[in-house]
Amino acid sequence: MEAESFGELGASGLMGDSSDESDDLDECDSYGYEAIDRSCKIIYADQPNPLQSTPRVQVWLGGPDPLDFIRIYSNEGDLSKNIPPHWHFITFGFSDLYGDGRVHRREERGEPSGFGFELTLRVQRKVEDTVPPDWAPTLINKLARYVFHTGNVLHVGDHIPWHKPLDGESSCRIQHMLVAEDPQLLDLDTPYGTVEFRQLVGVMDEEIKAAQKWKGAGMLQLLKDSPDVGPFFVTDMARKESLFEKNPSLQAMVKDGIEKDGSNMGHVTAVFTWRLLKGESGDVTPKRSIKMKETGATPADNNNDNKENIVRDEDSDQEDDQHVEPVQDVQLCFDAEAAELLPMVVKARLKKGRFFIFRSADNHAVHLVPSTHEESVLVSDVQPMKAVGSDLQIFCTRALIEEMTEALDELQTVDEDISRYPKIFKFSSPSVQVAVYPRGHLSMPRKDNPSK
Repeated sequence: MEAESFGELGASGLMGDSSDESDDLDECDSYGYEAIDRSCKIIYADQPNPLQSTPRVQVWLGGPDPLDFIRIYSNEGDLSKNIPPHWHFITFGFSDLYGDGRVHRREERGEPSGFGFELTLRVQRKVEDTVPPDWAPTLINKLARYVFHTGNVLHVGDHIPWHKPLDGESSCRIQHMLVAEDPQLLDLDTPYGTVEFRQLVGVMDEEIKAAQKWKGAGMLQLLKDSPDVGPFFVTDMARKESLFEKNPSLQAMVKDGIEKDGSNMGHVTAVFTWRLLKGESGDVTPKRSIKMKETGATPADNNNDNKENIVRDEDSDQEDDQHVEPVQDVQLCFDAEAAELLPMVVKARLKKGRFFIFRSADNHAVHLVPSTHEESVLVSDVQPMKAVGSDLQIFCTRALIEEMTEALDELQTVDEDISRYPKIFKFSSPSVQVAVYPRGHLSMPRKDNPSK
């Protein structure tokens, strides 16, 4: 998801105030833009010309950055309500701003406008700070390029593993993101469709893992109640301790939540692949691949299963043209970080009758299915494993789930001793191996034209 930065603050043509907006706004209807602009002015009436981060070349003119611009407001906060002073970044461009088809197909009122949302981010500001951090627009634009490229929409409760400091430079511990509702900006119903404001929240490693193993909404509530984050979900890049380090009792709360609710994470993109242990090739070449997808499944890197079923792509052919192949003796290969999720997948998903999908960057996928009752499930007791292109479905029988519960429990903590890898776990019902490799040691094949 690499993307070019909007540029350094203060650079000519990149950062200015909103009085420099393009005259194009006067030459066409711009109800989407005007609706967002009015919402900003309600909150920030004292800042008629806020700072604005703008790409060098607009996307409809061939530029690489898909957003029109990002507004940056100074919010004074309210310390009595645990809201520190902060910078408030607000995007213009995930939704349809102009209704003329230059970026998004125009939708009817009531339908999502463009992607149906705009992103916001609140970054804690020191009293002496007069210039907002330039890493924030860069980060937002990387996410924008990902969303525009994949079509994957970010929803409230989603978690975004980033695995490096959000500012790209420091050694701080804020290295991942959750998605919350912006606490001030209300949903919009424009002539071009509806728009919601979804806020990025910077979190630490332990916090995103809790969200993955339990649910994003639960972790957001803990952050909201925390004195270090608060009700406006302000990201403090100087935060040194996670919620669980400051209050160890929260770990028990998360554990109880997992046992009671299971996990809301239905899929993840990870360093993973699968292969056949017997036969000439690990690939099955269909006339047309079925794209298995989770209804309501969201961001690329994870997560949330608002609807508990797997469905086929609406554009796929009929089953008899898809070369669904029964397979035997399969090996699932994970790097250690991806394998760390396996105990949660078994206990909080499969044991509770919920499917889980591992998908790789090169579009391999395994669908772990604990029930064969859904219409789109291809596997059965008789044929518990089937492949369709690079997608594999495995029927996880009760016996297999019990086997995996006991065998995979040790993977909850990443083993840093490379000499103990690869770790091989063998299961017989059906015949599946799980192979775990050290982080960075699982070689992933690349595709020139990965399917979308």
